[in-house]
Amino acid sequence: MRETEEIRVPAIAFLGEQDGPVERDLKVKLTELFLLEISISRVSLARVHYHDSPVDSVALCLRSDSPPERTLVDKIGKVFASLFNGREHLDILFLNEQQQVSVDKCCKPFFQR
Repeated sequence: MRETEEIRVPAIAFLGEQDGPVERDLKVKLTELFLLEISISRVSLARVHYHDSPVDSVALCLRSDSPPERTLVDKIGKVFASLFNGREHLDILFLNEQQQVSVDKCCKPFFQR
């Protein structure tokens, strides 16, 4: 599993839902995890574009009732690593209210409490 790295970006554009057979498997496994994490209220898997980045990325977009916890990020990383090779990565975004509204315009959540 790759080392977790925290980054901050000035602007994010949410482009649409990331979906396919492997992504559906990931969503099922993550749903099992989020059922046990009571602070997580809504989750989407989205294609995103970061300000000044030459390429688009895929991000797990979480809405939480409490500040992000490193242990949750590690658990998500283990689930992701069980399905994808070590060269792949998954961005994890903890959304504020405004970002959640933007995500909702282009993506349906795969998990909602």
